[in-house]
Amino acid sequence: MGHSPADPEHERGRKEEKTWARKHYDPIKAFEAKCTACGIFTTEELKAAKKDVQKTVIHAMNFANNSPEPKAGLAKELEYPTPPDTDYNKIAPPSFAETVDERTISSEQKQNVHSHIDTLRKKAEDGLISIAEAVNLAIHEEMLRDPTTTLQAEDLQAGSSYGIPRLTQQTYGFLRASDEIIDEGHFIGKSIGEAMNGYRPIVELMNTNFGIYGMAEIASCGNTYLQSGGQFKLPLTILGAGGTAPDQALGAEHSQPLHAYIMGVPGLKIATAASPEAAYGITKPMIRDDGPCFLIFPVKLMKEIKGTVNLGQCMPLKAALLHKASDESVKSGNAVTVLTYLHGVKESMDSIEQLNKEAMDIDLIELRTLKPLDMETIRDSLQRTNKLCILDESTRSGGVGATISSRVCEEMFDLLDAPVIRLAMDNTPVPYASSMEKVVVKRSTDLIEGVMKLCTSRI
Repeated sequence: MGHSPADPEHERGRKEEKTWARKHYDPIKAFEAKCTACGIFTTEELKAAKKDVQKTVIHAMNFANNSPEPKAGLAKELEYPTPPDTDYNKIAPPSFAETVDERTISSEQKQNVHSHIDTLRKKAEDGLISIAEAVNLAIHEEMLRDPTTTLQAEDLQAGSSYGIPRLTQQTYGFLRASDEIIDEGHFIGKSIGEAMNGYRPIVELMNTNFGIYGMAEIASCGNTYLQSGGQFKLPLTILGAGGTAPDQALGAEHSQPLHAYIMGVPGLKIATAASPEAAYGITKPMIRDDGPCFLIFPVKLMKEIKGTVNLGQCMPLKAALLHKASDESVKSGNAVTVLTYLHGVKESMDSIEQLNKEAMDIDLIELRTLKPLDMETIRDSLQRTNKLCILDESTRSGGVGATISSRVCEEMFDLLDAPVIRLAMDNTPVPYASSMEKVVVKRSTDLIEGVMKLCTSRI
């Protein structure tokens, strides 16, 4: 046989080539020859071991051939090990958590980390905690709550770029908090191995764009639960700062919409958080989830946005209505549903005052889950406004907005009084120069024009 049953080598005209390659370069034969030459095992021991392996393989083949075909709907049932509507606050911590923490965290380490946590909680209560600090607080709480939780990040000892892993290695040690090399594919792959062996790894990417170098691993973790027949749940959380803000000036390499690239990965939950409250409240359920999750924060707002958090609480994985259009604007037909995420949340909030001056208003919905999409919240808003504008932080082709628009048109067409407007990035690399970038990356001024067009048919 060739590469697969559908690709037998005799049809490729490469039988002689493959025969020669197996004779001279078969890695199994080379390994066997080296082991026997070094005296690791004898030729007779090797033959006996090969017989045992052959029996195991035959047993597995017979089991597969004699098993019934899986039911047709099983793939959909195995999409997520933890249902999206789960109340993550009800998930109990491991019974051994306190015992393991006592054995592995010294009194001095406990004192330091609890002092750090208390400082962050006080900032949260005072409305002064940043997105990065809120994530760091959530990670510490979860690592103390569940000692199987681990963390991988670059420049981890120094807190990485935004302080997300701050004080983790100093508290939990080198095994649970690993300072990684600049190879995202390596430590995402390492985390998959940890997740398949009873741990609950977190991967922090300095910039989520760098997840591109771990795309094969990201795709694999999304497939594992189904391919293993539900045997491996793979509780892995990848998180970090990303997206593309207006006037970001990070250039094309640091401004790619990875969230759009991974939308098609089966079994992967994708979430965003544009405020400290959301960052804290969504980080915790992502870590507790038994499947692979990807959580993205707005790179330009990691330290800029300050606010409060609902301490100790997991948020539901749903979209959030941040601003509700006035009843007057709805009655007059001057209300629009706006869907956005990451930096688009701030841009949308900045547009409301100007729109109100024009006697217009918006239902502003933050898409805190890109996959699965919260279609119920979108439907509730469209039943009021009947108009939709999407401020999208990905490209027009193959972007997040394209997916949302198609689903709305397929499932809620009767609620639309006008075509959906998508304010997406142009299909071009994001320029570094601001004079070029302002045309490519959409912002509050574009949103104002889009809403005005929907309400008045003028720009």
